[in-house]
Amino acid sequence: MDVLTRYGFTLEELDCMLESNDDINKLNESDIYEKIDILGKTGCMSDHIKNIFICNPYYLTRNTNDINKLIDKLYEVGLNNLYILFDSNPYILNYSSKEIEDFVSKFRKKKYNITDIINYFNI
Repeated sequence: MDVLTRYGFTLEELDCMLESNDDINKLNESDIYEKIDILGKTGCMSDHIKNIFICNPYYLTRNTNDINKLIDKLYEVGLNNLYILFDSNPYILNYSSKEIEDFVSKFRKKKYNITDIINYFNI
C-alpha cells in the first residue's frame, strides 16, 4: 500500500478502494508497479492512472496476462487511444479479450463497420 501512497493516493482514496476490493491488501509492490506500467505503456498519465484505480480498484487484482491480452485485443480491433478509453471508462479493464472479441463479432454480424464499432467503445 505504501506504493499507492507514494504515488499520491490519499488515505481516504485508499480506504474507498479497499472497501471495494479488499484483495488489494494482498498485493506486493511489484504487482502494483506492474499495473501502473501497463497503463503507462498505453499512454495513461498519472492522473489517468489514479482515476482508473479509484473508479475500478478491481483492475489492481486482475491477472497481468489477462490485462495484456485485453489490451492487445483492443489494439487489434483498431482502438489506438486507449488512455482516453480507460480514463473515461475504466470498467472496460474488467473485460476479457474473449468478451471483446465476441462483442466485435456480434457487431460485425449486424453489418456494423469497424469505425462504428470503435466509436461505440469511445462513447
